[in-house]
Amino acid sequence: MTMPTSKSSISISRKRWKNYVNDQSADPLRFSKPKSLSELREILEEAGKLRLKVKAIGSGHSSSDIAISRDWMIDTHGLVQVFDNLQLDLNVSADNLFFVECGIRIRDVNRELEKLGKALINMGAFDGQTIAGVISTSTHGSGIMLGAFPDYLRSIFLLAEDGTLHQIERSPGKGISKGPARIKEAGQINFIQNDDYFFSAGVSMGCLGIIYAVVIEVTNKYMLEETRHFSKWSKVKKELQEGNILLDKRHYEVLVSPYFFNGNDHKCLVTERIISHREYKSPLIPRGHRKILPELFVRIVPTFLIDAAIRFLINHFPKIIPSFVQTEINTLTDKGYIDKSYKVLNLGKDNNLAAYATEIALPEKRYLDAVEEIIRIVNKSVDEGRQYLTAPFSLRFVKCSPFYLSMQYGNTDEFVCMIEFPTVSKTIGGLELLARIEDALYRFGGIPHWGQINHVGGQGQSSVEKLYPRFNDWMRIYKILAPEGRFENDFTHRCGISHFHDLK
Repeated sequence: MTMPTSKSSISISRKRWKNYVNDQSADPLRFSKPKSLSELREILEEAGKLRLKVKAIGSGHSSSDIAISRDWMIDTHGLVQVFDNLQLDLNVSADNLFFVECGIRIRDVNRELEKLGKALINMGAFDGQTIAGVISTSTHGSGIMLGAFPDYLRSIFLLAEDGTLHQIERSPGKGISKGPARIKEAGQINFIQNDDYFFSAGVSMGCLGIIYAVVIEVTNKYMLEETRHFSKWSKVKKELQEGNILLDKRHYEVLVSPYFFNGNDHKCLVTERIISHREYKSPLIPRGHRKILPELFVRIVPTFLIDAAIRFLINHFPKIIPSFVQTEINTLTDKGYIDKSYKVLNLGKDNNLAAYATEIALPEKRYLDAVEEIIRIVNKSVDEGRQYLTAPFSLRFVKCSPFYLSMQYGNTDEFVCMIEFPTVSKTIGGLELLARIEDALYRFGGIPHWGQINHVGGQGQSSVEKLYPRFNDWMRIYKILAPEGRFENDFTHRCGISHFHDLK
């Protein structure tokens, strides 16, 4: 049902919104899907008159409450325009810059870049999110020399509460532009070159304003060669302690079964990727990173049937879970897989299965101890209450980021280990076990991913002010750019972001 308001041409729907695994939902007063900057401004103007909160949303790939709003939710998928770089007033070469509106999905970014002979420098394992969504929550891939998505930002076009469009870049001498861009419908753009503004606005979870468009750095298209092999945690741990393995490969990831295998050890799947200079040849049978039969299975069998079958088995026969986890690892082996970069990095159809996760950034000096603690907690939970982690947990390694509220924040000469522990949706004890692990990892310097299930908030170890050393600098910029708190929601209240407390 779509209806126009009496005083404007804004299209408003009466709609229930749900995220991708249906574990977060909202029935907002208003739901709109604007297709232009002028429509976005009209929404903000009317929201201001009605004193409604506003939340811009993307693909709903988050498992946290970050996107939920009771007032006005804005679906950004209608904002997908690719701009000509000539519209930028640059002081650098435009060859490796990509200028685009906020609502374009990563899969469509990849298609557009391929037409230009370009590619993303790095990406995560899923391509369904919007470009603004992956940037503003600091979504990441793997590689200690590669940063998360916001680290490839070069210019942010942020629409403020009052309709002002800010173009925000690094401080003079570090920014890419001499002056504001020329966007036809934008009118006058407020041009800001300031590191505090830039490193606050890039990862802001939609709190400072609506990210209308971005300029990101890209690279020439390239091929990746991927190899996946079995190993044991005792061997992998030793290699990680020595450190060279993380420098030898462009991408290095580990899946770890928390359950005992072959004595007191744990089965692992190691994924290594390097740039390949072989010529691309389209395969006769499309395939992802997995063995061909499991891949064909998830392509042919409807996802809801797979979800229902897995959930039934896990909830009614929990003792099979350790074997189930080992089988999950078995389906992911591959002796060698070469393809376009974005195809190799994308996990594929497995992304469609109903699962949620908690993910924690651990400092490089503490993550190995954290892994041992996860294993201890999981097995203790099995012994004491038959609570199981229903999937192997993963280790990915990401260069530290300068963005103030990035989970990867830190000295950019260092890295963090992102540990993600997923579980099948609606399984008994799943959420409780994730919360137990999250709580334990705060003691190791852990910082939860904004877009995954988390319990950030309060005054203890999980308080935002304690987790992020530049939080007060971020709050100062927040107070300047969003003085009315137009973009607040329950998530910001929980995290203590909404409260404009006295700055230190």
